[in-house]
Amino acid sequence: MKRVVSGEMMTVMIIMAFGVLSMSILNPMLPLYLTDIGVTPKILGLMLAVAMVGMVFGESFWGWVADRVGLRLALTMGTSVCGLVVCCFVLTQRITLIFTIFFFWGVVRSALFGPGRGCIGANAPSSKKATFMAIITVMLSASRSIGALPSGFIADNLGYVWVFFVACGVSLIGGLIVVTRVRKPRSLKIEPTPFAPSSSDKLRTSGQKLRYRPLALQCVVTALQFLGLGVSMTFMPLLATQVVGVAATKVGILFTIRGLSTMVLGIPMGIMADRTGKKTFMILGLLVSGVAMAGMAFSENYSWLILFVIVSSLGLTMFSPAALGLVSDSVPLRLQSTTMGVYGGVCENTGIIAGASLGGFVWSAWGPPATFLMGTAATALGAIICFFGLGRHEASKNLQL
Repeated sequence: MKRVVSGEMMTVMIIMAFGVLSMSILNPMLPLYLTDIGVTPKILGLMLAVAMVGMVFGESFWGWVADRVGLRLALTMGTSVCGLVVCCFVLTQRITLIFTIFFFWGVVRSALFGPGRGCIGANAPSSKKATFMAIITVMLSASRSIGALPSGFIADNLGYVWVFFVACGVSLIGGLIVVTRVRKPRSLKIEPTPFAPSSSDKLRTSGQKLRYRPLALQCVVTALQFLGLGVSMTFMPLLATQVVGVAATKVGILFTIRGLSTMVLGIPMGIMADRTGKKTFMILGLLVSGVAMAGMAFSENYSWLILFVIVSSLGLTMFSPAALGLVSDSVPLRLQSTTMGVYGGVCENTGIIAGASLGGFVWSAWGPPATFLMGTAATALGAIICFFGLGRHEASKNLQL
């Protein structure tokens, strides 16, 4: 494991960490800033959904770029260009222009994820893929925690504008690392894994063809899981400030707790997923996430909100490394970044788009509890589909191997 996460691989992970750090500084305060300038919850949900639409196109495209021309261009877009786009938010309060900025922000910020996941998937043996996916999850969760903690303090003491400036500066630091450390057009080679591959691993990675039906089914399950994430990302700041009644600083603390929980739980859950079964952990993650959303729906004080944020992190760390490992098992090495880009761009982001956009309408029509219970219903449906549908494809796949 040490060799896989060293050298050039570590450089790429550090660059990704700076990019996510920039996003995490901005994300908790962005709904509050938009509400402060007069954006309604319905329009807020649509704005964040537009950013995710940009990621649908961007993440798929940048994964394809990484597989064909190398990582440098994608990483530059995800850091330097992304930072400049963030600064555009403070230049206007016109709704149409803000929608446009959200779209381009989604396109450029997505350039980090498909290539990074693709490199992990290409280097990890099949028997440990969930564990290796958990490593990058932990690093990014650490960045989210560090970024979310000061975001509320900056907003309360310096104003929302400084949140955008600080987020931009952090992103540009990541861009500087790209310029100074990522020199070659194809800077990161896929190296042979330090583990001796089993015959099963060889069959999975050598001359393997894409299996579209199980991937499509898993995409549906992932979209349902991330619908709840879209709801919580968009409306938890409003739930905390408008329903529970806490200040912006405590909203930042909530996001910090979420990141720290994911960081602590990520690798143990990845290891357990490899040992217990990826499909089993996907189902458990869906169920735990559903419980967390239901708990948030009826949280009336800050302590209960903290508890269910931690439970939500547990559900996500059970689901995501297992799901990513299962996706990586389904594709050959030459298509790892492309497939991871499509998976993140289409499957994950479609769910987040649905959660953010539908959540705004549900919030306006039926209130906060119904908004979060919508996430519970989605994860329950995902668990049913995963249990009855994914198992058949898994079985047929194992027979073929």
